[in-house]
Amino acid sequence: MIRHQMFFKNRNHYQVIPRRKDLETNSSSLAMPLHSGFDLLSGLYLVEVKIGTPPKTFLLAADTASDVTWIRCTNNIGTLSKEDEQTMLTMERKHHLGDHNESLHIFNKRVFRADLSSTFKPLLCSDGMCSLGLAHMHTYENCPTPLSPCRYNYSYIGGDVVEGFIAYDTITVPLANGSKRKLPNVTIGCTQSIYKFTHGDGILGLGFGDYSFSETVVTYNLTQKFSYCLMDHRSHSSVSSYLTFGPNNQTVNGTMTYTELVMMGYINNRPDFYGVKVAGISIGGKLLNIPSQVWDVKHGGGVILDSGYTITVLALPAYKAVMEEFEKALSKYKTSVMDGLPFEFCVNATGLDQSSIPRLAFHFADGSRFEPMVNNYVVTPDTTEDWFKCVGFGPANSGMSIIGEHSKVDESQLEK
Repeated sequence: MIRHQMFFKNRNHYQVIPRRKDLETNSSSLAMPLHSGFDLLSGLYLVEVKIGTPPKTFLLAADTASDVTWIRCTNNIGTLSKEDEQTMLTMERKHHLGDHNESLHIFNKRVFRADLSSTFKPLLCSDGMCSLGLAHMHTYENCPTPLSPCRYNYSYIGGDVVEGFIAYDTITVPLANGSKRKLPNVTIGCTQSIYKFTHGDGILGLGFGDYSFSETVVTYNLTQKFSYCLMDHRSHSSVSSYLTFGPNNQTVNGTMTYTELVMMGYINNRPDFYGVKVAGISIGGKLLNIPSQVWDVKHGGGVILDSGYTITVLALPAYKAVMEEFEKALSKYKTSVMDGLPFEFCVNATGLDQSSIPRLAFHFADGSRFEPMVNNYVVTPDTTEDWFKCVGFGPANSGMSIIGEHSKVDESQLEK
Protein backbone atom coordinates (compact mmCIF):
# COMPACT_ATOMS: atom_id res chain seq x y z
CA MET A 1 0.00 0.00 0.00
CA ILE A 2 1.05 3.57 -0.60
CA ARG A 3 0.42 6.58 1.53
CA HIS A 4 1.16 10.22 0.70
CA GLN A 5 1.25 13.07 3.17
CA MET A 6 2.00 16.77 3.10
CA PHE A 7 1.37 20.20 4.61
CA PHE A 8 -1.11 22.39 2.74
CA LYS A 9 0.38 25.74 3.65
CA ASN A 10 3.91 25.14 2.37
CA ARG A 11 3.38 25.89 -1.31
CA ASN A 12 6.76 26.52 -2.96
CA HIS A 13 6.58 25.11 -6.49
CA TYR A 14 8.05 21.62 -6.90
CA GLN A 15 8.82 21.43 -3.19
CA VAL A 16 8.91 18.09 -1.43
CA ILE A 17 6.61 18.01 1.59
CA PRO A 18 7.74 15.68 4.39
CA ARG A 19 5.55 13.45 6.49
CA ARG A 20 4.50 14.83 9.81
CA LYS A 21 3.16 13.49 13.08
CA ASP A 22 -0.56 13.59 13.80
CA LEU A 23 -1.38 16.67 15.86
CA GLU A 24 -5.15 16.41 15.72
CA THR A 25 -7.41 14.31 17.88
CA ASN A 26 -9.72 11.75 16.32
CA SER A 27 -12.72 13.81 17.43
CA SER A 28 -11.56 16.70 15.25
CA SER A 29 -11.62 14.59 12.08
CA LEU A 30 -14.17 15.22 9.36
CA ALA A 31 -15.59 12.06 7.79
CA MET A 32 -17.53 12.76 4.59
CA PRO A 33 -19.21 9.69 2.99
CA LEU A 34 -17.63 8.66 -0.31
CA HIS A 35 -19.32 6.50 -2.99
CA SER A 36 -18.49 5.11 -6.40
CA GLY A 37 -20.34 6.90 -9.18
CA PHE A 38 -21.09 3.59 -10.92
CA ASP A 39 -24.86 3.71 -10.35
CA LEU A 40 -24.89 7.22 -11.83
CA LEU A 41 -22.89 6.08 -14.89
CA SER A 42 -19.81 7.93 -13.65
CA GLY A 43 -16.32 6.51 -13.33
CA LEU A 44 -15.38 8.99 -10.59
CA TYR A 45 -15.93 8.89 -6.82
CA LEU A 46 -18.60 11.11 -5.30
CA VAL A 47 -18.61 12.77 -1.88
CA GLU A 48 -21.74 13.68 0.08
CA VAL A 49 -21.59 17.44 0.69
CA LYS A 50 -24.18 19.53 2.56
CA ILE A 51 -24.43 23.05 1.12
CA GLY A 52 -26.43 26.11 2.09
CA THR A 53 -28.79 27.15 4.90
CA PRO A 54 -30.79 25.05 5.43
CA PRO A 55 -28.24 22.45 4.27
CA LYS A 56 -29.04 20.32 1.23
CA THR A 57 -27.06 17.18 0.34
CA PHE A 58 -25.34 16.85 -3.03
CA LEU A 59 -22.93 14.37 -4.59
CA LEU A 60 -19.75 16.10 -5.77
CA ALA A 61 -16.92 14.40 -7.63
CA ALA A 62 -13.71 14.43 -5.57
CA ASP A 63 -11.06 16.16 -7.69
CA THR A 64 -7.52 16.66 -6.39
CA ALA A 65 -6.64 18.69 -9.50
CA SER A 66 -9.37 21.31 -9.02
CA ASP A 67 -9.19 24.34 -6.76
CA VAL A 68 -12.80 25.51 -6.84
CA THR A 69 -15.83 23.62 -5.59
CA TRP A 70 -18.85 24.10 -7.84
CA ILE A 71 -22.38 22.74 -8.07
CA ARG A 72 -25.22 22.71 -10.59
CA CYS A 73 -27.06 25.80 -9.54
CA THR A 74 -29.86 28.20 -10.27
CA ASN A 75 -30.49 31.57 -8.64
CA ASN A 76 -33.33 34.07 -8.36
CA ILE A 77 -32.11 36.63 -10.87
CA GLY A 78 -34.87 39.14 -10.20
CA THR A 79 -32.58 41.15 -7.93
CA LEU A 80 -29.93 41.67 -10.65
CA SER A 81 -29.63 44.57 -13.06
CA LYS A 82 -31.23 44.16 -16.50
CA GLU A 83 -27.78 43.86 -18.08
CA ASP A 84 -26.61 41.13 -15.69
CA GLU A 85 -29.98 39.36 -15.92
CA GLN A 86 -29.71 39.17 -19.70
CA THR A 87 -26.11 37.96 -19.51
CA MET A 88 -27.01 35.14 -17.13
CA LEU A 89 -30.05 34.08 -19.13
CA THR A 90 -28.03 34.04 -22.34
CA MET A 91 -25.28 31.92 -20.78
CA GLU A 92 -27.83 29.47 -19.38
CA ARG A 93 -29.48 28.97 -22.76
CA LYS A 94 -26.52 28.68 -25.07
CA HIS A 95 -24.16 25.80 -25.63
CA HIS A 96 -20.49 26.68 -25.76
CA LEU A 97 -19.77 24.67 -28.88
CA GLY A 98 -23.04 25.20 -30.69
CA ASP A 99 -24.41 21.63 -30.44
CA HIS A 100 -27.51 21.77 -28.25
CA ASN A 101 -28.14 18.03 -28.63
CA GLU A 102 -25.06 17.19 -26.56
CA SER A 103 -25.58 19.85 -23.92
CA LEU A 104 -26.38 18.78 -20.38
CA HIS A 105 -28.82 21.41 -19.14
CA ILE A 106 -29.04 22.07 -15.45
CA PHE A 107 -32.74 21.39 -15.25
CA ASN A 108 -32.52 17.61 -15.73
CA LYS A 109 -30.09 17.13 -12.83
CA ARG A 110 -30.21 17.79 -9.10
CA VAL A 111 -29.82 21.55 -8.75
CA PHE A 112 -28.84 23.80 -5.84
CA ARG A 113 -31.41 26.56 -5.38
CA ALA A 114 -29.11 29.39 -4.34
CA ASP A 115 -32.02 31.79 -3.83
CA LEU A 116 -33.38 29.51 -1.08
CA SER A 117 -30.15 29.55 0.95
CA SER A 118 -30.04 32.37 3.49
CA THR A 119 -26.22 32.28 3.60
CA PHE A 120 -25.59 32.43 -0.17
CA LYS A 121 -23.71 35.54 -1.31
CA PRO A 122 -22.35 36.19 -4.85
CA LEU A 123 -18.77 37.40 -5.30
CA LEU A 124 -18.68 40.72 -7.16
CA CYS A 125 -16.42 41.69 -10.04
CA SER A 126 -14.96 44.48 -7.92
CA ASP A 127 -13.37 41.92 -5.58
CA GLY A 128 -9.68 41.33 -6.23
CA MET A 129 -10.27 37.60 -5.93
CA CYS A 130 -12.25 37.79 -9.16
CA SER A 131 -9.63 39.62 -11.21
CA LEU A 132 -6.54 37.91 -9.78
CA GLY A 133 -7.12 34.88 -7.57
CA LEU A 134 -9.43 33.07 -9.98
CA ALA A 135 -8.00 34.36 -13.24
CA HIS A 136 -7.22 30.80 -14.37
CA MET A 137 -10.99 30.23 -14.54
CA HIS A 138 -11.33 33.14 -17.00
CA THR A 139 -13.34 35.19 -14.56
CA TYR A 140 -12.24 38.76 -15.23
CA GLU A 141 -13.12 38.81 -18.92
CA ASN A 142 -16.75 38.09 -18.03
CA CYS A 143 -17.19 41.22 -15.89
CA PRO A 144 -19.37 43.90 -17.54
CA THR A 145 -19.56 46.13 -14.40
CA PRO A 146 -17.84 46.21 -10.98
CA LEU A 147 -21.11 45.20 -9.28
CA SER A 148 -21.78 42.27 -11.61
CA PRO A 149 -21.42 38.73 -10.26
CA CYS A 150 -17.93 37.31 -10.86
CA ARG A 151 -18.56 34.87 -13.72
CA TYR A 152 -16.35 32.02 -14.87
CA ASN A 153 -15.93 29.92 -17.98
CA TYR A 154 -13.72 26.92 -17.25
CA SER A 155 -12.59 24.04 -19.45
CA TYR A 156 -11.26 20.71 -18.21
CA ILE A 157 -8.65 18.55 -19.94
CA GLY A 158 -11.31 16.05 -21.03
CA GLY A 159 -13.30 18.74 -22.86
CA ASP A 160 -15.90 19.42 -20.16
CA VAL A 161 -16.89 23.09 -19.95
CA VAL A 162 -18.75 24.87 -17.15
CA GLU A 163 -20.04 28.44 -16.81
CA GLY A 164 -21.52 30.26 -13.85
CA PHE A 165 -20.57 32.73 -11.13
CA ILE A 166 -18.51 32.56 -7.94
CA ALA A 167 -20.21 32.93 -4.56
CA TYR A 168 -19.86 32.12 -0.87
CA ASP A 169 -22.05 29.80 1.16
CA THR A 170 -21.99 27.55 4.22
CA ILE A 171 -20.94 23.90 4.05
CA THR A 172 -21.95 21.67 6.98
CA VAL A 173 -19.43 18.92 7.71
CA PRO A 174 -19.76 15.81 9.95
CA LEU A 175 -17.19 15.33 12.70
CA ALA A 176 -15.90 11.90 13.72
CA ASN A 177 -17.52 12.26 17.16
CA GLY A 178 -20.98 12.42 15.58
CA SER A 179 -21.48 16.18 15.82
CA LYS A 180 -21.55 18.64 12.93
CA ARG A 181 -19.80 21.88 12.21
CA LYS A 182 -20.74 24.72 9.89
CA LEU A 183 -18.03 26.27 7.70
CA PRO A 184 -19.32 29.70 6.62
CA ASN A 185 -18.22 31.67 3.55
CA VAL A 186 -16.78 28.73 1.60
CA THR A 187 -15.96 29.62 -2.01
CA ILE A 188 -18.48 27.88 -4.29
CA GLY A 189 -19.14 28.09 -7.99
CA CYS A 190 -22.81 28.39 -8.96
CA THR A 191 -22.64 26.59 -12.32
CA GLN A 192 -25.52 27.39 -14.67
CA SER A 193 -24.34 25.99 -17.99
CA ILE A 194 -22.57 22.66 -18.48
CA TYR A 195 -21.13 20.81 -21.46
CA LYS A 196 -20.34 17.08 -21.24
CA PHE A 197 -19.89 16.87 -17.45
CA THR A 198 -21.84 13.83 -16.16
CA HIS A 199 -20.27 13.13 -12.77
CA GLY A 200 -22.84 13.81 -10.07
CA ASP A 201 -23.88 17.31 -9.08
CA GLY A 202 -20.54 19.10 -9.42
CA ILE A 203 -16.92 19.13 -8.23
CA LEU A 204 -15.40 19.12 -4.75
CA GLY A 205 -12.12 20.98 -5.24
CA LEU A 206 -9.37 19.22 -3.28
CA GLY A 207 -6.39 20.97 -4.86
CA PHE A 208 -4.01 23.02 -2.73
CA GLY A 209 -4.89 26.43 -4.19
CA ASP A 210 -6.08 29.27 -1.96
CA TYR A 211 -9.80 28.72 -2.66
CA SER A 212 -10.06 24.93 -2.61
CA PHE A 213 -12.19 23.09 -0.07
CA SER A 214 -9.09 21.42 1.38
CA GLU A 215 -7.54 24.83 2.00
CA THR A 216 -10.78 25.99 3.61
CA VAL A 217 -10.45 23.17 6.15
CA VAL A 218 -6.94 24.41 6.93
CA THR A 219 -8.17 27.99 7.27
CA TYR A 220 -10.66 26.91 9.93
CA ASN A 221 -7.83 25.19 11.86
CA LEU A 222 -9.53 21.81 11.62
CA THR A 223 -6.62 19.83 10.16
CA GLN A 224 -3.81 20.00 7.63
CA LYS A 225 -4.33 16.72 5.79
CA PHE A 226 -6.92 14.54 4.15
CA SER A 227 -7.08 10.91 3.07
CA TYR A 228 -9.40 8.44 1.42
CA CYS A 229 -9.70 4.72 0.68
CA LEU A 230 -11.44 3.63 -2.50
CA MET A 231 -13.84 0.74 -3.02
CA ASP A 232 -14.13 -1.05 -6.35
CA HIS A 233 -15.42 1.45 -8.90
CA ARG A 234 -18.25 -0.94 -9.83
CA SER A 235 -19.63 -0.83 -6.28
CA HIS A 236 -23.23 0.30 -5.86
CA SER A 237 -24.17 3.51 -4.09
CA SER A 238 -25.09 1.60 -0.92
CA VAL A 239 -21.36 0.87 -0.41
CA SER A 240 -19.45 3.74 1.16
CA SER A 241 -16.04 4.74 2.38
CA TYR A 242 -14.99 8.15 3.70
CA LEU A 243 -13.08 11.21 2.64
CA THR A 244 -11.41 11.99 5.95
CA PHE A 245 -9.84 15.27 7.02
CA GLY A 246 -7.57 14.58 10.00
CA PRO A 247 -6.56 11.23 11.56
CA ASN A 248 -7.95 8.30 9.61
CA ASN A 249 -8.77 5.16 11.61
CA GLN A 250 -10.07 3.07 8.71
CA THR A 251 -8.67 -0.44 8.84
CA VAL A 252 -5.85 -1.04 6.37
CA ASN A 253 -4.88 -4.58 5.43
CA GLY A 254 -1.18 -5.11 4.84
CA THR A 255 1.88 -3.01 5.35
CA MET A 256 1.69 0.70 4.61
CA THR A 257 4.53 2.29 2.66
CA TYR A 258 5.13 5.99 2.16
CA THR A 259 6.46 8.29 -0.50
CA GLU A 260 6.83 12.05 -0.60
CA LEU A 261 4.45 14.37 -2.41
CA VAL A 262 5.77 17.20 -4.54
CA MET A 263 3.80 20.41 -4.79
CA MET A 264 3.70 21.23 -8.50
CA GLY A 265 2.63 24.82 -9.20
CA TYR A 266 0.73 26.23 -12.13
CA ILE A 267 1.59 24.32 -15.30
CA ASN A 268 0.26 25.47 -18.67
CA ASN A 269 -2.21 27.74 -16.88
CA ARG A 270 -3.61 24.78 -14.93
CA PRO A 271 -4.08 24.69 -11.15
CA ASP A 272 -1.55 23.32 -8.70
CA PHE A 273 -1.08 19.56 -8.73
CA TYR A 274 -0.02 16.89 -6.25
CA GLY A 275 2.99 15.20 -7.81
CA VAL A 276 5.12 12.19 -6.97
CA LYS A 277 8.74 11.50 -7.86
CA VAL A 278 8.67 8.39 -10.02
CA ALA A 279 12.00 6.80 -10.96
CA GLY A 280 10.69 4.03 -13.21
CA ILE A 281 8.16 1.29 -13.95
CA SER A 282 8.76 -2.45 -13.75
CA ILE A 283 6.68 -5.30 -15.14
CA GLY A 284 7.30 -8.82 -13.89
CA GLY A 285 10.28 -7.54 -11.90
CA LYS A 286 11.94 -6.12 -15.02
CA LEU A 287 12.64 -2.39 -14.98
CA LEU A 288 11.53 -0.95 -18.32
CA ASN A 289 13.80 1.12 -20.52
CA ILE A 290 12.10 4.50 -20.15
CA PRO A 291 14.07 7.78 -20.55
CA SER A 292 14.58 9.54 -17.21
CA GLN A 293 13.26 12.79 -18.71
CA VAL A 294 9.77 11.23 -18.69
CA TRP A 295 9.72 11.55 -14.89
CA ASP A 296 11.38 14.98 -14.70
CA VAL A 297 9.13 18.02 -14.38
CA LYS A 298 11.95 20.34 -15.44
CA HIS A 299 12.09 18.54 -18.78
CA GLY A 300 8.33 18.68 -19.40
CA GLY A 301 7.58 15.34 -17.73
CA GLY A 302 6.57 14.35 -14.22
CA VAL A 303 3.75 12.36 -12.62
CA ILE A 304 0.70 13.70 -10.81
CA LEU A 305 -2.11 12.12 -8.79
CA ASP A 306 -5.50 13.18 -10.12
CA SER A 307 -8.74 11.84 -8.65
CA GLY A 308 -10.59 13.47 -11.56
CA TYR A 309 -9.00 10.93 -13.92
CA THR A 310 -10.33 7.39 -14.01
CA ILE A 311 -7.56 5.55 -15.87
CA THR A 312 -3.80 6.05 -15.65
CA VAL A 313 -2.27 7.82 -18.65
CA LEU A 314 1.44 7.71 -19.35
CA ALA A 315 3.78 9.92 -21.37
CA LEU A 316 4.32 8.33 -24.77
CA PRO A 317 7.74 6.69 -24.15
CA ALA A 318 6.44 5.08 -20.93
CA TYR A 319 3.14 4.13 -22.52
CA LYS A 320 4.80 2.36 -25.46
CA ALA A 321 7.15 0.44 -23.15
CA VAL A 322 4.33 -0.69 -20.87
CA MET A 323 2.02 -1.71 -23.73
CA GLU A 324 4.76 -3.68 -25.44
CA GLU A 325 5.32 -5.80 -22.33
CA PHE A 326 1.64 -6.51 -21.77
CA GLU A 327 1.01 -7.33 -25.41
CA LYS A 328 3.72 -9.99 -25.08
CA ALA A 329 2.19 -11.31 -21.86
CA LEU A 330 -1.29 -11.60 -23.43
CA SER A 331 -0.15 -12.71 -26.89
CA LYS A 332 -1.77 -16.15 -26.63
CA TYR A 333 -5.23 -14.57 -26.40
CA LYS A 334 -7.11 -13.40 -29.47
CA THR A 335 -7.21 -9.62 -29.82
CA SER A 336 -10.65 -8.02 -29.81
CA VAL A 337 -11.88 -4.64 -30.91
CA MET A 338 -14.82 -2.67 -29.57
CA ASP A 339 -15.60 0.86 -30.70
CA GLY A 340 -15.80 3.66 -28.18
CA LEU A 341 -13.31 2.29 -25.65
CA PRO A 342 -10.32 4.40 -24.52
CA PHE A 343 -7.98 1.38 -24.64
CA GLU A 344 -5.65 0.35 -27.44
CA PHE A 345 -5.15 -3.35 -26.69
CA CYS A 346 -7.99 -5.69 -25.73
CA VAL A 347 -8.34 -9.47 -25.88
CA ASN A 348 -10.84 -12.28 -25.58
CA ALA A 349 -9.47 -13.53 -22.29
CA THR A 350 -11.69 -16.58 -21.78
CA GLY A 351 -9.89 -18.79 -19.29
CA LEU A 352 -7.45 -16.07 -18.27
CA ASP A 353 -5.65 -16.79 -15.01
CA GLN A 354 -4.85 -13.42 -13.46
CA SER A 355 -1.95 -14.93 -11.54
CA SER A 356 -0.21 -15.43 -14.89
CA ILE A 357 -0.24 -11.71 -15.62
CA PRO A 358 3.05 -10.05 -14.63
CA ARG A 359 2.83 -7.49 -11.83
CA LEU A 360 3.37 -3.84 -12.61
CA ALA A 361 5.04 -1.52 -10.11
CA PHE A 362 5.76 2.20 -9.97
CA HIS A 363 9.18 2.80 -8.40
CA PHE A 364 9.59 6.07 -6.53
CA ALA A 365 12.80 8.03 -6.13
CA ASP A 366 12.92 7.39 -2.38
CA GLY A 367 12.92 3.61 -2.90
CA SER A 368 9.26 2.88 -2.16
CA ARG A 369 7.02 1.09 -4.65
CA PHE A 370 3.36 1.12 -5.63
CA GLU A 371 1.97 -2.15 -7.00
CA PRO A 372 -1.66 -1.86 -8.14
CA MET A 373 -3.79 -4.98 -8.13
CA VAL A 374 -3.79 -6.76 -11.49
CA ASN A 375 -7.49 -6.14 -12.10
CA ASN A 376 -6.81 -2.41 -11.75
CA TYR A 377 -4.77 -2.37 -14.97
CA VAL A 378 -5.97 -5.44 -16.89
CA VAL A 379 -9.57 -4.40 -16.80
CA THR A 380 -13.07 -5.32 -17.94
CA PRO A 381 -14.65 -2.13 -19.33
CA ASP A 382 -18.05 -1.36 -17.81
CA THR A 383 -19.91 -1.86 -21.10
CA THR A 384 -18.48 -5.33 -21.85
CA GLU A 385 -18.66 -8.93 -20.67
CA ASP A 386 -16.22 -10.40 -18.15
CA TRP A 387 -14.30 -12.29 -20.83
CA PHE A 388 -13.35 -9.02 -22.53
CA LYS A 389 -10.11 -7.63 -21.05
CA CYS A 390 -8.13 -4.52 -21.90
CA VAL A 391 -4.78 -3.17 -20.79
CA GLY A 392 -6.11 -0.21 -18.84
CA PHE A 393 -3.60 2.50 -19.66
CA GLY A 394 -3.85 5.40 -22.05
CA PRO A 395 -1.36 7.72 -23.74
CA ALA A 396 -1.03 11.15 -22.12
CA ASN A 397 -1.93 14.23 -24.16
CA SER A 398 1.24 15.92 -22.93
CA GLY A 399 4.55 14.95 -21.39
CA MET A 400 3.00 14.65 -17.95
CA SER A 401 1.76 11.26 -16.72
CA ILE A 402 -1.30 10.90 -14.48
CA ILE A 403 -2.03 8.13 -11.98
CA GLY A 404 -5.81 7.84 -12.09
CA GLU A 405 -8.22 6.63 -9.45
CA HIS A 406 -8.86 3.15 -10.80
CA SER A 407 -5.21 2.26 -10.33
CA LYS A 408 -5.60 2.95 -6.61
CA VAL A 409 -8.83 0.97 -6.00
CA ASP A 410 -8.68 -1.43 -3.02
CA GLU A 411 -4.98 -0.79 -2.84
CA SER A 412 -4.12 2.61 -1.50
CA GLN A 413 -4.82 5.24 1.06
CA LEU A 414 -4.01 8.67 -0.24
CA GLU A 415 -3.06 11.03 2.55
CA LYS A 416 -2.10 14.64 2.07
